[in-house]
Amino acid sequence: ILLFFIITVPVKALDTSDKVHDNADLLTDYEEEQLQKLAEEYIAKYEMDLVIVTTLYNDGKGTDLYAMDFYDDNGFGIGDTHDGILFLIDRTYGYNDTYMVTTGHAILVYDDARIDNILDDIYNVKDYGYYSMFETFISSSSSYAELGVAPSNEDMYIDENGDYRQKRMFPWLGAIIASLAIPSIVVGIFIAKNKMVKKETRAAAYLNQNSINYSRKEDR
Repeated sequence: ILLFFIITVPVKALDTSDKVHDNADLLTDYEEEQLQKLAEEYIAKYEMDLVIVTTLYNDGKGTDLYAMDFYDDNGFGIGDTHDGILFLIDRTYGYNDTYMVTTGHAILVYDDARIDNILDDIYNVKDYGYYSMFETFISSSSSYAELGVAPSNEDMYIDENGDYRQKRMFPWLGAIIASLAIPSIVVGIFIAKNKMVKKETRAAAYLNQNSINYSRKEDR
């Protein structure tokens, strides 16, 4: 009977238009509404999704895996590569365990250094309450989104599957060196094989001494 209900009862999916999921009840309704507006402004401006999540139980997955599964399993993200970010506060063990997820194009914008800076900004306002932490997450993330792709990721790209890849750069330096070295080697070989005429300043060098007979005549 239990198996029957598990199979037949549909599971209610999350509404992906709702960007604030305060399952740990850390925010007031008004604070959730304000954060929802800020998230929508971020999404409209930078074309990346933004999700805020709190939980009292991470299903035994750990904070990082829970955050990634929450994003993926509920269909968040914009475009085919599901561009976006998620910030989680996990209260499973009674303290604030935080994690930030990046997917798609957001991976290029938020490298490890930028993520660390965002988390530091959030930590610095923790004494002002949870709303301040989430508001700082959005504002700090927006400032980096404004800068675009992080310098450390300029040679990287996101493929059609959303995977992080390195660009294939044309070896310009090697091509220039080869274009100069190869002709130089070829010309050097021809020069070595060629018996070049050397400049001579002595007249005797141009005469065949055996072809000339000298005679002497004296008049008295």
